[in-house]
Amino acid sequence: MARHHSRSRSRSRSRSPVRRKRYDDPRERRREQRSPAPSGLLVRNISLSARPEDLRVPFERFGPLKDVYLPKNYYTGEPRGFGFVKFRYPEDAAEAKSHLNRTVIGGREIRIVFAEENRKTPQEMRRVSRVSSRGSYRRRSPSFSPRRRYHCE
Repeated sequence: MARHHSRSRSRSRSRSPVRRKRYDDPRERRREQRSPAPSGLLVRNISLSARPEDLRVPFERFGPLKDVYLPKNYYTGEPRGFGFVKFRYPEDAAEAKSHLNRTVIGGREIRIVFAEENRKTPQEMRRVSRVSSRGSYRRRSPSFSPRRRYHCE
């Protein structure tokens, strides 16, 4: 019985350095102590010819990025004029928003707000594209959308 007790102690000691490594970055420690702030930004009014690198370069000055995503229309492949920039740390996202909001990137004045939700799946984007591509939301008849016959869910 005494052996079992001493073994469990040694195991818990061996795990503690792993736990401590998580707090090497002071920003990581702050994040754990308070409620999670948004780390994603929605960037509006992006040039239709913009590439992810065009956003990555100015935003990376404020901290490490997780992702830069420029959505396209599912059916046409055309850019939609907005994008998402996801930072590793919420503090960096807030700083980038305050410095880059209403600045000119690619010849257009961008607008930045915190993204409210996670990135949509392709299935969710298909649904959004289909509804918005019809024009008026009042027209719900299948005859107005020739794409409906290709629907494969």
